[in-house]
Amino acid sequence: MKTVLGSYLRGRVAGQIFGLLLALTGLMQLLELLEVTPDVLDRKLGVAGLLHYAVLRTPGVMLLALPLAGLLGSMSAFHAMARNREITALRTAGVGLSRLLVYLLPVPFLFALLQFGLSEKLVPAAEASLATWWESTTPLESAPANPQWVRTSNGIVLFERNSADGATLLDVRIYATDPQGLLTLRTRAQRAQWDGSQWQLSDVRDMHVEPGVAPVREDSRAWISNLRPEDVHQLDASNPHLSAGVLADVIGGERVATKRESFYRTVLLQSFTAPFSVFIMMLLAMPAAIVSERGGGGLRVLVALGLGLGFVLVDGIFSAFGTGGRISPLLAATAAPVLFVVMGFWQLRNCERH
Repeated sequence: MKTVLGSYLRGRVAGQIFGLLLALTGLMQLLELLEVTPDVLDRKLGVAGLLHYAVLRTPGVMLLALPLAGLLGSMSAFHAMARNREITALRTAGVGLSRLLVYLLPVPFLFALLQFGLSEKLVPAAEASLATWWESTTPLESAPANPQWVRTSNGIVLFERNSADGATLLDVRIYATDPQGLLTLRTRAQRAQWDGSQWQLSDVRDMHVEPGVAPVREDSRAWISNLRPEDVHQLDASNPHLSAGVLADVIGGERVATKRESFYRTVLLQSFTAPFSVFIMMLLAMPAAIVSERGGGGLRVLVALGLGLGFVLVDGIFSAFGTGGRISPLLAATAAPVLFVVMGFWQLRNCERH
């Protein structure tokens, strides 16, 4: 009996969340396509280009919609079960809301796996493919200059243009410094091409700051640096999605950092707390299960909705403080989840008394 009941509850709630996830993803995709359609058509990409764009944007949009789908899906499932007197029947049989939550634990675990797969694999790959495809329609040499500065293991680097995949840089300047931060050498290259393990510079000119050292010019030269094409690609994105592995490499100094260290530490810790978002939303949606079949309980539904949206807002505020270095990364990543889990269990206990 418990197995049948648990399967029914999990199927009911999981199906509702997944349905809302698809609906929200589709709606958000439609709104984004309405905005980007003129650019796609101007590039002569046609309907096929629109579909290609939509496919590559789907993982990122789905990741963005997942917490909201967890909240609305759980609320709608609990509300429907309450209006159909299923919750009343369960409580009469001795199955309270706490036990109901235990039955449903595999559901947030399933969506946590989905969130992890999207965040760590699908979204970074899709964003890189989208950028490469989107910019491939414009020749690199004719693209408008977009100077980028980045600090590498070889010093500060400036390049005027880069390919969408980050494997080609044009008009590169490398400024080497001594341990005191004073400039010692400026190297300029017309082109830098990634060969899979290192950069190959073309038309290289060295100018030493030290008096008496003559300038050096070479047709080509190998350049070994911790700068990677993926790092170059991320410079073009205003808010690139980084996997936990890449974040760890940046913090460890193996990859180029383009933002302050607090940003990477906060985002890395958030990659471990984000998979709990559906569980938190489900917990906050529990008041929607205490709704009278005669139409009462609307206030509880509003409370559940307000708490869920409040979690998104507060988590975003703490995240901004953490990435900006105003508070510790650990506090930024855990404050909102811990606070709203406590609030969720507190209101669950109150609901059990009614």
